[in-house]
Amino acid sequence: MTFSDDDDSTCSFDSLLDDKLLLTPPLEETIEEKVDWEFWSKVISNFNQFSQSETKHLSTQIVQHGIPSALRGTVWRLLTKTGGDEGLQEVYMALLKQASVYEKAITRDLHRTFPHHPYFQSHQGQESLFNVVKAYSLYDPEVGYCQGLAFVAGPLLLNMPEEEAFDALVRLLQKYEIRGQFTPQLDLLILRLYQLDGLLQDHLPHIHRHFNEQGIRSNMYASQWFLTLFAYKFPLEMVYRIYDTLFAEGIDCLFRIGLALLAKNQVTLLSLDFDHLVTFLKEDLLDVYDGHVTDLLQEACEIKIAKKRLEKLAKDFSMESMRADHEACQIASLKKQNRQLDQHYKTLLDQHQSVQREHAQVAEELDVKKKEWVRVSDENDALRHQANDLRRLIQTIPGTMESQSDLQTLCEQNQVLTEQHAHLQDQLADMENVLIEIKMKYALSESERERLNQRLIELKKWMNS
Repeated sequence: MTFSDDDDSTCSFDSLLDDKLLLTPPLEETIEEKVDWEFWSKVISNFNQFSQSETKHLSTQIVQHGIPSALRGTVWRLLTKTGGDEGLQEVYMALLKQASVYEKAITRDLHRTFPHHPYFQSHQGQESLFNVVKAYSLYDPEVGYCQGLAFVAGPLLLNMPEEEAFDALVRLLQKYEIRGQFTPQLDLLILRLYQLDGLLQDHLPHIHRHFNEQGIRSNMYASQWFLTLFAYKFPLEMVYRIYDTLFAEGIDCLFRIGLALLAKNQVTLLSLDFDHLVTFLKEDLLDVYDGHVTDLLQEACEIKIAKKRLEKLAKDFSMESMRADHEACQIASLKKQNRQLDQHYKTLLDQHQSVQREHAQVAEELDVKKKEWVRVSDENDALRHQANDLRRLIQTIPGTMESQSDLQTLCEQNQVLTEQHAHLQDQLADMENVLIEIKMKYALSESERERLNQRLIELKKWMNS
């Protein structure tokens, strides 16, 4: 493929016609409708002025009839302003000398990118595709690499040299706002799919309802539309026309083409269940056109999508995303609280079991003290009876006492018994104090056990709710 070395926005239309065979994408000979060469002569000769004064005419010509294959690469370059900044092409040459962490992944995917196209199955085609995609992975590290980029770069390579294809790829992703579809988070792709769902509900409500009933989501069939610009399954002649329209009108054309495909197959889609829908949406949507690509593009042109509607869907998506993020944060917080409560419950359960063990130990000690108290009480009763007996005996002594010495002896015995009685009284008082203390400890233990039982019941009720 050879192109004019002139980097200005205008070039010689006659020279382009002379090089028509060289400009035609390799191995992609197509039969075109009658070309208005006079119109395209004006476009090529002074693109800047023509695109400003005849914007609507140019867009209509491109969308309805497409760009002639002999001029496609040049017009793409003009539409995207590729080559206007030689810095990008210089950057490309520098990037080719660097290594990328994605080289193995790119190499692995090469044979799966346009697997039936001879050019991309040849060494030259695979090398060119590898170079462009690798260079972009280095140029835009936030995006890096995903297989969809190779499908986007492929049609560009078939219509312009490597350095211009890289330049056009950069401008395509940035100027036409599709770069976000390839970031690891796929934020823009998710938004596009959400917008497609909204447009499907607007334009094809029966299909939208049927898809919802069958559990079909747009990511199951439309992700490849946006990630490869329809190049994954669609014939290249159609992909070229899609690129023509995209460069002329912007990303909205992808929505119109998708809706046109679904509308054309509406009767069939409404008759299929989930499994057959998934297969049909991925493999058979184009069969109804029987190779007439122009029909699809013309039907897509008739679909009108208001900018305000897309903006409204984007705003709704933003609000739902914020709400979903908030709910996710709440769920994460509740899970954290649940883990903390579960841990607290286990701690309380351990404390409860510990208190139960202490309670059992105190109850056992209390039982021992009760038995000891009963024994001391019995001994005290016996001593009390003995003391009473001695008092009665003492009272009878004066009448029967014969000598002072006997009285002295009895007094000493009485004193000893009195001291023993006092000592036993002290022991009894001590035992009663110990018994009171044990009863208090038992009461406190019972109170703590009851409190822990109540707390445990409350936790179980909360966790069950």
